[in-house]
Amino acid sequence: MGWRTLAIGLLGLPSLASGVACGDDGGAGAAPGSGSGSGSGGRGEGGAAISANAATGGSSAAPTTGAGGRGGHGGEATGGGGAGPVDDGPARYPGGRTHSPITATVAAGLRALSPVDARDDVFMKVGASSTVSRNTLFCFADGPVDLGAHEALAPTLAFFLGGDAAGTSPFDRESLAAESGRNAAWATAGRPSPLEEEMAAIHPRLALLHYGANDMGAGATYESALVAFHANLSRLIEEVLAAGVVPVVFGITRREDVPSADLWVGTFNAAIRGMAQRAQVPFVDLHHAIDPLPGHGLAGDGLHLEAFAGGACLLDEAGLQHGYNVRNLVALEALDRVARVLSGEVDPLDEPGPRLAGDGSAADPWQIDSFPFAHAASSEGGERLVDGYPACGDADESGPERWFRLELGEPKRLRAVVLDRDGVDVDVHLVGSAPTGDGCVARGHHGVSLELGAGTHHLAVDTFVDGGVELAGDFLLVVVECDDEDPACDP
Repeated sequence: MGWRTLAIGLLGLPSLASGVACGDDGGAGAAPGSGSGSGSGGRGEGGAAISANAATGGSSAAPTTGAGGRGGHGGEATGGGGAGPVDDGPARYPGGRTHSPITATVAAGLRALSPVDARDDVFMKVGASSTVSRNTLFCFADGPVDLGAHEALAPTLAFFLGGDAAGTSPFDRESLAAESGRNAAWATAGRPSPLEEEMAAIHPRLALLHYGANDMGAGATYESALVAFHANLSRLIEEVLAAGVVPVVFGITRREDVPSADLWVGTFNAAIRGMAQRAQVPFVDLHHAIDPLPGHGLAGDGLHLEAFAGGACLLDEAGLQHGYNVRNLVALEALDRVARVLSGEVDPLDEPGPRLAGDGSAADPWQIDSFPFAHAASSEGGERLVDGYPACGDADESGPERWFRLELGEPKRLRAVVLDRDGVDVDVHLVGSAPTGDGCVARGHHGVSLELGAGTHHLAVDTFVDGGVELAGDFLLVVVECDDEDPACDP
């Protein structure tokens, strides 16, 4: 079955652009009348290569006011010139919603991908224990299934159930690219890699990618683990795109098993969101969808999700009080959203949001207008106004820099992390009300965590110079509100 057949089957069905699929509704599984709960923001929230476009300023998360939840996560920064006009360029991916927007720009990019010998009705699963679990997607093939109020998803379910993933449907396929205990590096390791083996076996059109929890433990600190995770997940997304396959990237859920890890969940999710946004591929915020559930949708181990006793694919009111059930719903929604776009039935699903204000110069810095904030750019082509930050050390930062401005109406506890890759070394510097090297408050090779007072603050992403060699290049900056209980952000 092809996308044209799916499009015919979907004609006349109600749009899924409302409610859970696109809205700031507090998560797919929230009980009727429940609030937005803990947002994805600060709970801790083409071609093959992914490269920031310095000429257009890269891509950045759009403002949102709705995430709310413990610690005041989500919401807007104040002042700073406000959000720019609506943009028809690369989409910004806001917090406070389960599915990232599929704008005309995103839709065109997805349709431009051309996998070789792909089966339109086959997707692949790439991940670790949560992906391997029989509670994740398998039950759509094995049963029992009840779509409840989401019957509009039935044609999409039937379409992918008809896919031949080497003798099974893609739902109950035991993926060669999913194995318990693994992190994102494993999926692309070796030749052939697990990713390549699974692609060769089933010829998918889409890939559902879910990593992050195991990656949190793959460094001496959570910050160093995030640096490695950024490199590994970026590589995974790039390789999927290089094969012409559409990646759908999932965020992670709460970590009650390790309280210190839970403080970084928001930062990891902001980075995952930023990586998907940079590539202009779909992102699914599982934290936003699942965290409002009773017990946050978690099993007794505080790490994995739990399922409704009657089955994880029962998507009625009772079933959607459970973590795996909500995960299955939002995964099916994500498949539906991409299918509608690839079929040409809808273009776009979502209208573009506000453009990021500023151009990254000292005179007109990019505005950090919301939390979580993510922006991908390059230090190459930046200004060379600052060679060092004396109050924060004597590092040679004489390479090009990019500037951001943050206007705060009240004190906030924040974490800013800059992520780069091999051959690039940019550092983050928090300075005062003027974009200069004087008055440096904090510097980090990758991140800073602190409380900032009300007023104007500037952040420079500056290029380190090593022995006369400028290590300029692409970076991803994420800024989140710290968890209330995170001591790293205390004054």
